[in-house]
Amino acid sequence: MEFHGLVDKTINYTGGLNTRKNAKSTDIITYVDDWAKRDGYRVNDNATCTLCGTGSREVTKYSWGDETVVHYAYKNLDHDWPSSFANGDTKTLLTCKKAEATGLILEWFDKWKL
Repeated sequence: MEFHGLVDKTINYTGGLNTRKNAKSTDIITYVDDWAKRDGYRVNDNATCTLCGTGSREVTKYSWGDETVVHYAYKNLDHDWPSSFANGDTKTLLTCKKAEATGLILEWFDKWKL
């Protein structure tokens, strides 16, 4: 499971040098696609849908298999925790309740048994 803001300046969605100028990262699409491949999925076999409607709060969800690999791309978020309410990390760049990271994580882990 991966969450990422499209306007993240700390770890840029398109990759490259971070804001501290001490490391480079790959672009997030390549990172997630490689993860899907390692888990045995074909990159083009992802299911894609939109959460939160259109506009500045739009979130695109990419998933493979039974959501074994899932990626959320937040159109309006920087390097913030995806939340629908203001908190210590996120004050103004908010998402809809359907795309809140905490709920998505709890729902995702609830699917798996140890």
